[in-house]
Amino acid sequence: MTVFLMALCLFTACSKDSDKNDDNGTTTGEHTYNIEVEDGTVFNGSVPKETAGYYYPVAFVEYDEDLGSDLLAGILQDAAGDFQFGLGLALDGNNQPTIPDTGIGLTFGQRNSQNKYGPAGPIELTLSNYEETILSMYGEEARVASFKLQFSGLFKLGQSGDPVNVTGEIVVAKP
Repeated sequence: MTVFLMALCLFTACSKDSDKNDDNGTTTGEHTYNIEVEDGTVFNGSVPKETAGYYYPVAFVEYDEDLGSDLLAGILQDAAGDFQFGLGLALDGNNQPTIPDTGIGLTFGQRNSQNKYGPAGPIELTLSNYEETILSMYGEEARVASFKLQFSGLFKLGQSGDPVNVTGEIVVAKP
């Protein structure tokens, strides 16, 4: 899994065009993000799904024995350093996500900042258009996922930030 997450950093590229968000879900040529924080902060943009003809995998799926379920984990970031979104979500038998007691859950914010937004209370998660694909990477097979993840709830910036309401949508395009 570590090799695959490291590969994410190698395939990053940036494109900030908020007009290209596709409401159909995961069939566009881009991974997209739109996150609105109650204080007026907005993270909105896109990252090409391919770099130099190679698919940029955002999310990997792997069975986690400690959780007793699949784990959907990955990072979406742009090359300019403006944004980073991390996820580590447990998936039940119907591929519905929950935030595990340990691990990442959901984090987002400025890529080079030590302080990122993280859950500070209940988070409502809706996963749709979920599809897994097996890709061959570096001589090994990996399960990657495409999906639309919508979320809302209380988040705080770093360990000492005040809880704020956040709504967001991440779309991971199909290979």
